[in-house]
Amino acid sequence: MPRSFPKGFLWGTSSAAYQVEGDNRNADWWEWEQKPGRIANGDTSGVATDHYHRYREDFALLRELNQNAHRLSIEWSRIERSEGEFDSRQMRHYRDVLGELRAQGIMPMVTLHHFTNPLWFVSKGGWTAGGAPQAFLPFVNRVVEELGDLVGIWCTINEPSIYGANGWITGEFPPGRHGDLPGQYRVTSNMRRAHELAYHSIKRRWPDAPVGLSHHKFLFMPASRKRADRLAAAATQLVTDRWPVGAARLGRIVEATSDYIGIAHYWGQLCAFDPRRPRDQFVRRFNPPGGEATEMGWVSEPRWMRQVLSEVRRYGKPIYITENGIATADDAQREKYLKDTLGEVHAAIQDGADVRGYFHWTNTDNFEWARGYAAHFGLIGVDRKTLERTVKPSGRLYARIAAANGLD
Repeated sequence: MPRSFPKGFLWGTSSAAYQVEGDNRNADWWEWEQKPGRIANGDTSGVATDHYHRYREDFALLRELNQNAHRLSIEWSRIERSEGEFDSRQMRHYRDVLGELRAQGIMPMVTLHHFTNPLWFVSKGGWTAGGAPQAFLPFVNRVVEELGDLVGIWCTINEPSIYGANGWITGEFPPGRHGDLPGQYRVTSNMRRAHELAYHSIKRRWPDAPVGLSHHKFLFMPASRKRADRLAAAATQLVTDRWPVGAARLGRIVEATSDYIGIAHYWGQLCAFDPRRPRDQFVRRFNPPGGEATEMGWVSEPRWMRQVLSEVRRYGKPIYITENGIATADDAQREKYLKDTLGEVHAAIQDGADVRGYFHWTNTDNFEWARGYAAHFGLIGVDRKTLERTVKPSGRLYARIAAANGLD
């Protein structure tokens, strides 16, 4: 029996400017990746997929694949190269980019911060500085004023918990700090305030535009039925669902200053109490045994998506799945994961979750931060020598699902 999605459901892909545009020399990530050993296989973003120049080609492929929405970011480090100095040429470029999406019949969801910062901002302390939210706001205001008429949905901040953890706990992102919990707290606190400022800035100019942000939603499960393991999983889930850590639960944030809940979900882990791990809050986390790990080292199970959506539906807000996918060179695995996961999304909608759109990560294989080009998330392959685009079978499958607005 066909499983239809709600009328007007958004079928899209998600991307980030730095990962696809190339030659973004004013961003902290460009400086970061120049030191050997930071990026897998010695990769650098370089030209990335050269989306900066090939966006028309890329958007034509999205239209060919029947997508009616696309999530992308506006690169702060291109727009505001020096504090208070805005590049009108770059603003015209992004106006052309968004206009091309509209011309293709594709609704833009625009992200204002997706992991990268201009060098001048970093030199002033970046997201740990007391004035960080206020320093971010002039860029937001300029984009809202000059590009807002082309934007369908706004996403202020991408995955603040991941940004804070990878930059201040694991050291995988700049500034490369390890175990700096106070730093992580300052970062996520500032990002929360920046989101609130951006939310109100957008609403003043475009009151009817939906505004939210993208939360990275982990799923942690007890490794056994033992009470200690159940408590370990519950505590880990509680901490990771807080933003900033230790301050407010997910729901308390989205209730006040967002029109929707954006969810990025990729993976889950088992949690066991381990008294030998005080630095890890006495919790050992590991992949479920027997699960097939992706190129990122994660195990991704489609059934977890329904559980995630059931947890967030209680907040009573529209939900957009802002990112979901798997990193694999085996496209048949991606096809199965995609179809099975969308089946779980449909089931969650039947359960009562107000899911209004699904944005697959990602449209083209690209520069996956510290993993370089070793992680293949795309529905479209990119030849690293010629940059030629080739739609994968999973892309064709997604096109058929989008065209039918449903599953077989």
